[in-house]
Amino acid sequence: MVLRFPLCAAHTSYAVTRLRPRMLTLAVLACFAPLSQAESTSLRVDPRLVAAVQTPAAQTVTPAKVDTNKVTPESVPRDAKPNGQLTHIEADKIEGRNDVELRALGKVQLKRGDLQLDSDTLTYDQLGNEATAQGNVKLQREKDHVEGPRAKINLDTYVGEFDAPTYSFQRIDTSSSSTEVKPAVTGSGSADVLKLEGENQYQLTNATYSTCPAPSPDWYLKIRDLSLDYDRNQGNGKNATLVFKNVPIVYVPWMEFPLNGGRQSGLLPPTFGSSSNTGLDLTVPYYLNLAPNYDATIAPRWMGRRGTQLNGEFRYLTAHANGILAGEYLPDDQVAQKSRSLLSVKHNQDIGSGFSGVIDYTKVSDNDYFADLSSRITATSQATLNQQALLNYGNGSWFTGAINAQHYQTLTGASPYDRLPQITARANLPDVYGFALDMPSEYTQFRNSTLDEGKRTVLYPQVAYPVQTSAAYLTPKVGMHLSQYELDRRTSTGPDSISRAVPIMTVDSGLNFEREITVRDKAYTQTLEPRVYYVRVPFRNQDQIPVFDSALADFNFAQLFSENVFSGSDRIADANQVTAGVSSRFIESDTGVQWLQAAVGQRYYFSDQRVTLPGVAPRTGRIADWLGAVSGRVMDKVTIDTAYQYDPREHRSERATAGISYQPDFAKVVSASYRYQRNDPTVTDSGIRDLDISGQWPLWGGWYGVGRYERNLLDHRLTEAIAGLEYKADCWVLRTVWQTLINTKQLRNNAIFVQLEFNGLASLGSSPVQLLKRSIGGYGKINSEPGVGDPVFGGNADN
Repeated sequence: MVLRFPLCAAHTSYAVTRLRPRMLTLAVLACFAPLSQAESTSLRVDPRLVAAVQTPAAQTVTPAKVDTNKVTPESVPRDAKPNGQLTHIEADKIEGRNDVELRALGKVQLKRGDLQLDSDTLTYDQLGNEATAQGNVKLQREKDHVEGPRAKINLDTYVGEFDAPTYSFQRIDTSSSSTEVKPAVTGSGSADVLKLEGENQYQLTNATYSTCPAPSPDWYLKIRDLSLDYDRNQGNGKNATLVFKNVPIVYVPWMEFPLNGGRQSGLLPPTFGSSSNTGLDLTVPYYLNLAPNYDATIAPRWMGRRGTQLNGEFRYLTAHANGILAGEYLPDDQVAQKSRSLLSVKHNQDIGSGFSGVIDYTKVSDNDYFADLSSRITATSQATLNQQALLNYGNGSWFTGAINAQHYQTLTGASPYDRLPQITARANLPDVYGFALDMPSEYTQFRNSTLDEGKRTVLYPQVAYPVQTSAAYLTPKVGMHLSQYELDRRTSTGPDSISRAVPIMTVDSGLNFEREITVRDKAYTQTLEPRVYYVRVPFRNQDQIPVFDSALADFNFAQLFSENVFSGSDRIADANQVTAGVSSRFIESDTGVQWLQAAVGQRYYFSDQRVTLPGVAPRTGRIADWLGAVSGRVMDKVTIDTAYQYDPREHRSERATAGISYQPDFAKVVSASYRYQRNDPTVTDSGIRDLDISGQWPLWGGWYGVGRYERNLLDHRLTEAIAGLEYKADCWVLRTVWQTLINTKQLRNNAIFVQLEFNGLASLGSSPVQLLKRSIGGYGKINSEPGVGDPVFGGNADN
């Protein structure tokens, strides 16, 4: 091989043979000395070598360098300082004119910062810092990849053009301050032309775009003019068509969408469905990303049987407050022949200095609003709507308090009392020379249009002396429950002013035993925890006290170890009783995970009950019902939840629940439960015999079956049934679900949900996901990648 080059110091040519690699490096570097020393001379280097070029800055001349070992040789002046980024070129062959243009041939690789450009051939204009690559061109920059037959790129401005490229760009939503780890969103496709218009700016012509990572995606957007702005995380398209399985299904003349899974203003895909109450149901929502901390959704809804409804929602979040304002308005219900509306306000406020506030207000135009216009059982089963304003105080000290104003809109049944207002306070000192002091207090003004009205003041000072060790505890407590009633109106018999003072004494005690056991070569800790609880409350006649908020408390383990069998403060039950119970837990020794818990308990009475509610017979006898419960995991994938209440006096079962669930993996669950409650002839509709079976299970391929069957065995009526199929592909999911349920008007409502969800983009149809999550315990959403949000008003990707 013969290499001819000018000797840069003397501008003399030499013929060099058998030049060793180290000498070759120094010689070539000498050729790329300052322009004052290097003349425009032809350069041909063989075999493969590496060139490192320091790009000249504006109005500045700096030395170019070629260095296989990336070491600056002595031929570069000591005062030469690099300006700009270093550009490395590697190829089988490099030829060109010194400091003007290089041409690289064969397995070319150009690196500059985080940019890498591979090609078959490359022409590099050093003066303009522009590279033109041809043949198998591949551009990589962090997670961005572009491939094509030809590309031209300015390495300073990142402006250029790709011919017939395929591309893949990946970003993560970093707009939120949340610590939640969000999945990366990858947009990929092809185009006739891709123009690079600076950092994070791309313009594509006749392009396809999909967030599906598959080489041949099942769905993609076909867009004539596509702009991808990753600085604003926004994509814009003109003449766009959504293609699914090579079939165009949706066309829009113009569209916007987020590139990183974040929020983006724009028209969301419509939702459609059908139910027996509404007929065909179509919603076309528009999302407004007004600011990072607040947004809005406007969603017109057309119902075939009832007309057009306008829905709106506004959400906000500040450093000290958050909330949701929502409203619905149907100007002319074609079935009910009237206007119908809903207003909902939910606000939480941190006022500071320990004060906080809550507003929870929901109002509908008529009692049948949810039964007629909603297909969700959580809405159709609502009996009352809360309308409440609450001011709380609590700074972590010994004193807490609250002011509450609460009204209810009653949809079905009797109207509860309004509290206008209710003022509560509590002084709690847990350790005063070993004593625990507690004094809850309350003032409430009760309002009801048809019942007794008046004011109630309650003060309950109490003192306890807890003694506790690692193996046992004993807590004696005494207190005095003081009440004063001032009635503004009486519909029952009795005076307008009533005072009551009831002393209460309790003793709570328990032991804790532990032992180590081994089951199937696994170590467990088994506990045995007996507990004894004694209550003594003398009789006070309370027949003339109105009942504002008291009711017989539900009989369960929490109530079994409580001092009053009534909820509220209008009835303080006389008591001379002791409760004995024992529980046992199985805890995995290595992890601390509780596997199984069993408990049994019973209350024993030393006197008959005398204080009772109006119309309810007092209890007699010396023993109460037995309560037993077993819950937890009996096998690695099998959990149970059972409870049983038995009346030993009448030798009959009062209540029972039994449930079992098998969940070997995600989106694989089968559950069954049975509820029983003995029918009490004195209480309307008190009997319950319900069978509930639900599940989600993979069938074949990507198909999953989902379903629920809930039946009232007492009156032989189907309460709710759900049947559906889900299909999971690489980057889309199809859900079809049928539901039937009984609403508050005791009428059956049937609904069909059909949803086609494109991972990372959007969904079409009416989403049944929230319905399935609520109705099927352990249900798993089979596609984990969220879309841009559910187009249904008021929802998100899971609704």
